[in-house]
Amino acid sequence: MDHFSKLTYLMIETNSACNLDCRFCNRSELVAKGWREPKILALEEFQKSLAVFKDCPLDTIKIEGISEPFLHPQFDLMAAEVRNCFPNAFVIISTNLIYNLQKTAFLKTLEYVDMVYLSADGVGEKFEWSREGADWGKFIKSLDDICQNVSPEVRRKKLHLNFTCTEHNYQCLPELYKIKEERDLASVRINLAQNWSEDQENGHHFEEELLELLSAHGEDVKGVPSWQYSECFWPFQGLVVDVFGNMRQCIINTSQQPLGNIFTDDPRKIYNESQHYREVRKQLKNGCAAKSCRNCDYKHLGDYLVKILGERGEKNHPRIFDNRTEDE
Repeated sequence: MDHFSKLTYLMIETNSACNLDCRFCNRSELVAKGWREPKILALEEFQKSLAVFKDCPLDTIKIEGISEPFLHPQFDLMAAEVRNCFPNAFVIISTNLIYNLQKTAFLKTLEYVDMVYLSADGVGEKFEWSREGADWGKFIKSLDDICQNVSPEVRRKKLHLNFTCTEHNYQCLPELYKIKEERDLASVRINLAQNWSEDQENGHHFEEELLELLSAHGEDVKGVPSWQYSECFWPFQGLVVDVFGNMRQCIINTSQQPLGNIFTDDPRKIYNESQHYREVRKQLKNGCAAKSCRNCDYKHLGDYLVKILGERGEKNHPRIFDNRTEDE
């Protein structure tokens, strides 16, 4: 079966650097492995990357990775190329706003994307504790610059505060909602903190007080209650490609040994025929965790999401996908 021709979700990266060292990111682990050498894609290289997927029915594209997109000096050109190649796709980017807005491509990029996550994992000292190297004053200054240069209509449509929630910062939520209202932003998106390392379990503790607070904002909490392995679309119709062209199967397993490279290998053959992908698809379809999925936080956090959201509603359901395997 040609799974590659059914790809609907792509996460693809344009540069390798980041200006922060966030507590909820395993980027430093990958740096220690030598996997994050300095790299900024030229437009021609990025065009070559996108051409690999030209015949795929992509409906969602995240132009991001474990890096800060706006450290790429021509990120707007990258976003424009994605829009040109996949005009019907929903395009998402994420940024930490710890930079001078006027010296980046942020404002020029907005016309090419549908959703922008403005990462805000707390307020004040909690924000700076969560994201080493961050400065709360700089974040607020960037928000003020956005208000001066981006219309309320665009802000309410595209710009979302993205909050990674832990036992250390959940009390910041009321202040974030206040910021959202004062600056006419689209929403506050709430995600329980995940662990992106394949060989590690999630060490966060989500106590009752935290869960009760999130229940009051259930419409903004992301994730699927009681998620099951058989509901994972990633090895069937999703792919993560880093700035070096390395392929990985899942958006929340960034420490995975690359499964191939879109520049030096045949990505279609790897995706369709490799023993790894075949085994993972078989295990997941049967409701079991493949070796690379045993610490999956979609599964681990599912029970917490039941406590927050109750049974599944219309907004919190798994992505629909074709789960046929090679034997069908």
